[in-house]
Amino acid sequence: MSWSSILVGLLLCLCVQPYAWGQEYRIGAGDVLTITVWGHPDLSRDYTVDPDGFAPFPLINRVKAGGLTTREVAASLVDLLGKDYLVSPQVIVSVKEYLSQKVTILGETARPGVFYLTGPTSLVDVLSKAGWLSKSAGKQILLVRDQPLAQPGGQSGNTTIQRLSIDKIQAGNASENVAVQAGDTVFVVSRDDNSFFVFGEVKRPGAYALEKETNILEGITIAGGFTDKASPSRTRVIRVGSTGQQVLEIDMNDIIKRGQRDKAVRLQANDVVVVPESFF
Repeated sequence: MSWSSILVGLLLCLCVQPYAWGQEYRIGAGDVLTITVWGHPDLSRDYTVDPDGFAPFPLINRVKAGGLTTREVAASLVDLLGKDYLVSPQVIVSVKEYLSQKVTILGETARPGVFYLTGPTSLVDVLSKAGWLSKSAGKQILLVRDQPLAQPGGQSGNTTIQRLSIDKIQAGNASENVAVQAGDTVFVVSRDDNSFFVFGEVKRPGAYALEKETNILEGITIAGGFTDKASPSRTRVIRVGSTGQQVLEIDMNDIIKRGQRDKAVRLQANDVVVVPESFF
């Protein structure tokens, strides 16, 4: 990557105004908290937030942390400890390791991979963490956002695709510098626009050249096939045409297990295949 590319990335971080970041970081499962109780070294150490959003803590067994800020967790501990165990406890909570909110960066950046959010983060912020754009980057960025199931047996989440202009971002258009969220996938498209994209629970997510007629089963196979966490029955193809965005719901089990090959839709250039994670 050239020094000019690095300079452009740094200038964008300074010049492109992101959303107004006012909210504090919300703790999630997997985050590591440093909790200090003044005068009580036996209670002051690091605690990991469990999958259910609670962190273990002496005396009170567990304390809710998921979805709360560090100040809210500290206030909760002051209340719980002050009721039965300590006199006027003083508690400080901080996040030592941010591990609950991740964004995946794929495609034409210097360092694609998984990056963890430490607070409100813009698209330019996270691209900067990935070393900015590579020389092979095209003119478009795809932001894939998949809402999870609300409950077991519920309807599949709503996947949205935002197609963002690199030219507009580099020109300082703040509306293109959107806020990223936990679970987002950001894909920087290459200069070759005759591609399809496969995201979600496949072994090799990314962009693939549409060199010949390819159906959805072949496309997923090219992307390495399903992971163990995949929900094939909720696979979707998101297609953007002249009339807007179209979402095709595809039960891949019909194709793979029931032999209904007529449901294996043919992929088109710029189609986005999304394989959600199974709820179970």
